Amino acid sequence: MPPRQVGWRLLSDQVVRPGRKSVEKISETIQGVLYLWQFRTPKHELAKEIQAVLALPPLVAFTLAVRQITSLSQARDFLYPRLRNLPAPSPFPDLNEAVARIVSALEQREQIAVYGDYDVDGITAAALLVHFLAGLGGKVCWHIPHRIKEGYGLNTAAINHLHGQGVTLVITVDCGSSDHEAVQSARDLGVDVIVTDHHQPPVSLPKANALVNPKLMADKEGLRDLAGVGVAFYLAIAIRTHYRLSGRWANSAQPNLKEYLDLVALGTLADMVPLTAANRILAGVGLGELSRTPRYGLQALIEICGLEKKPVSDWDVLFRLGPRINAPGRLQHGELAMRLLLSTDLAEARSLAHELDELNRQRQSVEGQLLTEAAALIEADKSLRQSRSMVLASSRWHKGLLGLVASRLVERFNKPVILLTQVGPVWEGSARSASTLDLYRALECCRDHLIRFGGHRLAAGLALKQQQIPGFRDAFEKVVRDELPQTPVQRTLKVDGVARLEEITPELMAYIGRMQPFGPDNPEPIFYCEDFHVENLRALKGCHLQLRLRQGNARVTAIGFNLLKSSQIPLPPEKLLFSPRWNHWQGEHRIQLHIIDYC
Repeated sequence: MPPRQVGWRLLSDQVVRPGRKSVEKISETIQGVLYLWQFRTPKHELAKEIQAVLALPPLVAFTLAVRQITSLSQARDFLYPRLRNLPAPSPFPDLNEAVARIVSALEQREQIAVYGDYDVDGITAAALLVHFLAGLGGKVCWHIPHRIKEGYGLNTAAINHLHGQGVTLVITVDCGSSDHEAVQSARDLGVDVIVTDHHQPPVSLPKANALVNPKLMADKEGLRDLAGVGVAFYLAIAIRTHYRLSGRWANSAQPNLKEYLDLVALGTLADMVPLTAANRILAGVGLGELSRTPRYGLQALIEICGLEKKPVSDWDVLFRLGPRINAPGRLQHGELAMRLLLSTDLAEARSLAHELDELNRQRQSVEGQLLTEAAALIEADKSLRQSRSMVLASSRWHKGLLGLVASRLVERFNKPVILLTQVGPVWEGSARSASTLDLYRALECCRDHLIRFGGHRLAAGLALKQQQIPGFRDAFEKVVRDELPQTPVQRTLKVDGVARLEEITPELMAYIGRMQPFGPDNPEPIFYCEDFHVENLRALKGCHLQLRLRQGNARVTAIGFNLLKSSQIPLPPEKLLFSPRWNHWQGEHRIQLHIIDYC
């Protein structure tokens, strides 16, 4: 039987070797070394239709069918995302008011300020609007707040400074939905404010001239989960539409907004928003634009990361480009990254890229020290290990790294984590979620113990007084216990399907490439394999596991990073969970299995 048919028989009938039960009937879950393996519910008829009509490898069709794909048209749109499938911006609240005020400012040559944030999402959003509005002939300046001195969001001191520079219109990106005091200060000075944001807004909204936030609308158009840069991009679409309808470009070319998708992809992927609907289209098409970006700053950054000879991937954004753009905002000032993105001189851009690279090295060192210290506090406190959440505080910790370390602790302990440090008279912190806990709602339940808070389901920021910390810790623990009655000892991995090694072909890899970018709500495919022969097994330095596998006529190498507790060679595994990837090494490209877990 041809390999494709072997694969289809496995997937459609869940048949393994004679005399063995099907994987589906062995157990709904399998206990691995690190995770509980849970097989997604198969949808055989849909998989058959997708495979037949779209001429896909069976493993791809099955993977699409067990996820959020419910129809053939959805499968086609998923594999071939197009900008024309983007939802229109019409559902946004206050969008028409925002466009009218911005157009007026452009035509009256008012001084406009774009007010961003110090992370990748906020900086890319600010760079997008600055470049776009300047291209329309606008007088545009920008402001990125200092994380330590100013904190997150719009602040009164910055408003006063911008007013002194002649600014009459402030447009926020990736912030502003909770900044009542600063917005009111602007109004008192005669400065108009348009808020564009994507964080969960409070019940009481600031009295801005317009507040464009997809969280304020029903999630019918696939726009509710846009990143801040996505909201900025949609604002640009609406402004361009206004001018096109008014006849501005009757005899000339209108701005090509596709040229901004390199920035949109960076901010969307780095902010870890769900990669579904509009976000998937923006990030997917944007990665292609990022690989051929004309921006000197991004060219220099891609060069320093060694990515200039290959297409930029989601992994490259998350682990190479994104951390370097984030580093100035964490350790010094985010304006350094903003200058990089707006640079019009290649030599300057390369110099700035080197600065970002060095700051990222410093960030890695300080982050490692903070992580070690926080983990030691947990190990020394039995009550923390037994709790459902972890709230830790130290005046020695660097505020700019709290979110990163909190995420690492969530990965290690599978519990919601909040890290706090002293910033002047108050304690400020970062929170990261585990499991299904909605952090924003959890903090809202604890608001009596807080000075302020903001964020979304997976990540949030907060501030409180030192004497409020014990009460907040208890209140947060109660909320977590109510929301998550049981904290699993191990995380659960969703398994997409059963695979044989002969199915892991270049054709399969090409279609897996079409499933990218991977991230929240669109994870990298995970496959189960058994009945293979381990020809070679090695424990590599750093507790990595390397295997050479054979199954029938197929041979492939597999590597699992940080899977071993020591350099001691384990027994050969009998079952694997893996994701197939390309291994680029010394000019050669080979398929390699990335081992996620084994037993």
